[in-house]
Amino acid sequence: MFMFTLILINTYMRFYELLREYNEERLIHDFGQKLSTHAQKDTTVKWALSGRNNPFEKAKIINPEAIIKAIAALDPTPNKELTFWLTMNYANKGIARWEDIASRAVPALLKFKALLRKPNLTPPLLVRDINQIKGLSALEDITEQYEEKEAISNRVQTSAEEQKFYDDGAAELFYNDAQIKVVIPRSKAAAQFFGKGTRWCTAAKNSNKFVEYNSKGPLYIVMLKGTNAKYQFQWEANQFMNAKDEGINPNELARKYPILWKIFKPIAVKNKSLALHQNPTETMQLAAVQQDGRAIQYLKNPSEAIQLAAVQQDGRAIQYLENPSEAIQLAAMRRGGKLIRYLKNPSEAVQLSAVQQDGWAIKYLKNPSEAMQLAALQQRGRLIEYLKNPSEAVQLAAVQQDGWAIEYLKNPTEAIQLAAVQQNGSAIKYIKHPTDKVKALQKKVWGNT
Repeated sequence: MFMFTLILINTYMRFYELLREYNEERLIHDFGQKLSTHAQKDTTVKWALSGRNNPFEKAKIINPEAIIKAIAALDPTPNKELTFWLTMNYANKGIARWEDIASRAVPALLKFKALLRKPNLTPPLLVRDINQIKGLSALEDITEQYEEKEAISNRVQTSAEEQKFYDDGAAELFYNDAQIKVVIPRSKAAAQFFGKGTRWCTAAKNSNKFVEYNSKGPLYIVMLKGTNAKYQFQWEANQFMNAKDEGINPNELARKYPILWKIFKPIAVKNKSLALHQNPTETMQLAAVQQDGRAIQYLKNPSEAIQLAAVQQDGRAIQYLENPSEAIQLAAMRRGGKLIRYLKNPSEAVQLSAVQQDGWAIKYLKNPSEAMQLAALQQRGRLIEYLKNPSEAVQLAAVQQDGWAIEYLKNPTEAIQLAAVQQNGSAIKYIKHPTDKVKALQKKVWGNT
């Protein structure tokens, strides 16, 4: 018993130690760039900025420091124990949206901490190190095993309680038949009631976002009778989510349940959306993708003209296209070289276009030619990290662009070493056995750097 208690205490302390280290400078160093990139693309950050309670202290530029301070402010623990995991997972997109930090991630972390303190869990926790859990969904999958399933399906929602929401005007029964029910919540309480068993922030107990979403337009909660399946749609936010708060293609759902086309077509038309709009005209398709290129995901077999308009508006649209032509692929690469990760077997011309637009694209290429390698390294020498067995010429190009690139080279020749320290004297620290000639050059050009 004593040993078991000791193990339990040690496990809990390990969790505490891993999370308690709120070191802002270290977090900026480790995750700063990724935090900024994610935040700039996160629509819910923009909403937070425009809201009454701006978590970024009215910062005009959302920099890593502002993001980390805002995350720490959402951490309710005295020593900011949760901030590291929250920061790491938001930076790595394990937490997809800013709004999910307070409404989903913090409660899930607190539940996990509580589970670690319980001695006789059934089933036992298979993962006890929080840093082994990658992403919010994986964390919630663990914690939800141990929650009491309180009214999680349509079957257990009492008809009297449900009817009261309708009678009070707190919810609208938008559609109802033997198979499908669609409800529009008009209050936070209704959103929580009809959203039971989901991970939607509009159904959350803490930091609920119903008011923010509802201010943009109505939410439609779709329930499949006889199952626990629920979906929430909002055209204004372009969000179509399953119960796990994962984005879905509603048109795929409508192909299984065709009545959805009829229910939602008027709303799709009103919002000029392709989502749940059956058989839109070419003109409608063009207008939609010119406004949002990724709307092409809702189309089957779009024409070349529609595909081109989509990738020109948003290069990420390429991921939704099956077998796009080389012309379409090249148009997408002009929007961002790293988009090549969505292509299967891109041609030499497409690969070269990608790395010329963004050297980082080299990460996603198998066996890139020397010309492509050189194109990438002329932008950023340290990308040589991602190349296998680079030639002498490629190594030279890398260290001439950034002397520190020599860190990633095994047994560089004296010529490569000389080029590296010529470009940056401090690169000598990455050379295991610099020759006397290399040492002399470093001292001559850089002194004691």
